[in-house]
Amino acid sequence: DKSKMLHDELTKLTEKLYNKNSIYIDSNEIKEFIEKDIRVESATVEKKSLGEIDIDIKEKDLAYYAVIGKNIYLTDKEGKIFAYLNEKEVEGVPFIIANNEEEIKEISEFLNEISDLAIFKKISQIYKVNDKEFIIILTDGVKIKTNRVKDNDEISKEKENKRYLIAEQLYFNMSKERKIDYIDLRFNDYIIKYL
Repeated sequence: DKSKMLHDELTKLTEKLYNKNSIYIDSNEIKEFIEKDIRVESATVEKKSLGEIDIDIKEKDLAYYAVIGKNIYLTDKEGKIFAYLNEKEVEGVPFIIANNEEEIKEISEFLNEISDLAIFKKISQIYKVNDKEFIIILTDGVKIKTNRVKDNDEISKEKENKRYLIAEQLYFNMSKERKIDYIDLRFNDYIIKYL
């Protein structure tokens, strides 16, 4: 009932099942049919009393909006596109500006790494400048220039997390004094440029 994204498909499925004997309806076949839809996370199909089938569908959760050219898509945490913007109610999640789906996945991975920081909630959009450099734009227009270290060892990740914690503190403290144009995290000494 509450699915805006799947409303048309579920209406067609209901019409197909209506007035059929539930004994001859294969629950697993319906479940597989529903789960083939890229917008569906999981589905359960259960035969209840005679003539009644309960279908419970969990839609994929929106993690980010992705913009490629003129199209705006919905993506999950892994950066997989699963719907268009108009298929779901608008939510306050970051926009990923990208050239292709691979870039969306890479930027999603990066955002997932910093998603537990307070500054994450202030991210309006993010895009990739070159192979390693990203620009994060916060809701108040402040830009954060950063590069991503792709080492898998724990020391590098710890160092990377510390860098964003420091950037977060700088942003929240310094923005009280004056309007910040950008914070550059690409170097050992952080650069803050005021307007």
